[in-house]
Amino acid sequence: MKKSIAALVALGLAVSLQAGEVKCDFPVYKSEPIWKTVIKKIPKKQCWDEEQKSPVDFKASGSDICKTEGIVVAKKCTVTKCRTVYESYEEKVLVGYKNYAKCGCAVMTKISNCKLDKISATVNY
Repeated sequence: MKKSIAALVALGLAVSLQAGEVKCDFPVYKSEPIWKTVIKKIPKKQCWDEEQKSPVDFKASGSDICKTEGIVVAKKCTVTKCRTVYESYEEKVLVGYKNYAKCGCAVMTKISNCKLDKISATVNY
């Protein structure tokens, strides 16, 4: 029994000494672009004219206010008002690539900013 345990320990030690890792480069066979849809907004000024009564100023000259049968009437003014509105539109933006490589039967993928020629991987054995 002691001999078989010693043989198993020696075999396990021999296997563990041979275990290691190898860095390999696998050729990329396909690269797919990755797109993201973004919404862009463009500011635009929108203006219109409105008629408003000017505030009554009793110290104003006769041309700014007028009296009709003893009632003070304010002059009407045209005021231009503006606001900012946004036109929005969707745009597709390229954000990267999904690269594919094969290692035996396994398929590896790696996302990158550009198309890759190879994918580096460490294989443990």
